[in-house]
Amino acid sequence: MGYLANLKKRWADMGGVRKLAVLSALVLLVLTLAAGLLRREVIDGNVYFCGVSIGGLSRAEAAKIVSEKIEEMQSGSIVFVAGRREVRVEARDIELVVDKVLVEKQLEKLTEKKPAFVPGFFWRLGPRTVMAASAQIGNSRPTEVLERIARELSCPPEGTRYGFKGRDLVILLPEPGQVVTPEDVRQALAGVEGPRITVRYTEIPAPPPTDLPELTLLAEWSTRYDPEEKDRTVNLVLSARAVHGTVLKPGEVFSFNETVGPRTAERGYRYAPVVVGDHMEPDIGGGICQVSTTLFNAAALAGMEFREWRNHGIPVKYADPGRDAGVAWGYMDLRIRNNLSGPVVFGVWVEDGMVVARVYGPPSRYHYELLPVVVAEHPEEGKRPGLVVETYRLKKEGSTVVSREFLKTCVYIPSAEEGK
Repeated sequence: MGYLANLKKRWADMGGVRKLAVLSALVLLVLTLAAGLLRREVIDGNVYFCGVSIGGLSRAEAAKIVSEKIEEMQSGSIVFVAGRREVRVEARDIELVVDKVLVEKQLEKLTEKKPAFVPGFFWRLGPRTVMAASAQIGNSRPTEVLERIARELSCPPEGTRYGFKGRDLVILLPEPGQVVTPEDVRQALAGVEGPRITVRYTEIPAPPPTDLPELTLLAEWSTRYDPEEKDRTVNLVLSARAVHGTVLKPGEVFSFNETVGPRTAERGYRYAPVVVGDHMEPDIGGGICQVSTTLFNAAALAGMEFREWRNHGIPVKYADPGRDAGVAWGYMDLRIRNNLSGPVVFGVWVEDGMVVARVYGPPSRYHYELLPVVVAEHPEEGKRPGLVVETYRLKKEGSTVVSREFLKTCVYIPSAEEGK
């Protein structure tokens, strides 16, 4: 008791400053002891994995996030990026496999025992560190996958050319090309930092600029489609994308079938209604005749020449009889010749329920109108009547008709329904 009484007396005799110093020392001692005894494993540093901060988290929390992000990568979309090109693939399709053991080893190296009472953000201070994972293609033909990705990321240099800004035609300056090798893709997979994978490439210099003639909008035509018909809409988009940007020099002939190519499931085309006889049946690539029809009308209004133009067997709902242009792979085509004095550029868009086609070419003082004339009807009980339609084109200067040109006689059989 005498010892305690002596301590109390000495404490009472101390001044305020000394008491504060002693208390501070005691607190520091307690914290130091606690820090030594109460510690936890945390990720030390401003560490990120797949764009998510894991610095300052416990080892278990960080491991959980890393595992989730790896699973997302292996089941979602992967985008390979090289320069100005990118390729999106589904990880499941190429059977992407991420090396989880290597990631665990990285986590282990970044793990430190830190005082448990210190907030986690304190350990995230400092320069950013990005954890990279190693991945590889696990399917049976990895070399083919690497070659395909490399091929799609490569592109030749482009000279001065026509392009589009929105729906306006513009002249684009030359751009360099690039070469990506399968080995470049393989090396990119060795250091994956997320679902966007940057791939090394070798640049090919752009050619010197050249002069191109200024072109003007000669004609535009549009037709309506139903965006709710998903499969048909996919077919419209694919075929329009193939035609969009086509450039025809004077005298050249455009073939819709050659430009669009075969309509197959492997190329993304789907089953949708097509005209078969006097009715509609589902077939691969159904609906693309709306794109050929829209382009036909724009080209006709631009005064272009037709080497081949076939109408459907029955009228279609997106164009008046005498204004439709049917196509079918192997036997039914739309072929347009550039009979103008300069180059012609086609633009085709499928957006918001409208298929739009534009034709740009050398300026002209003339404009054109299509004039379909029904010259005969062939009624049949329970069906839409058959029709015979003569289609003419009027060449006009201002409001004056310069000439009237007969284009074609279109024959439609009686039909059970209107074509889509």
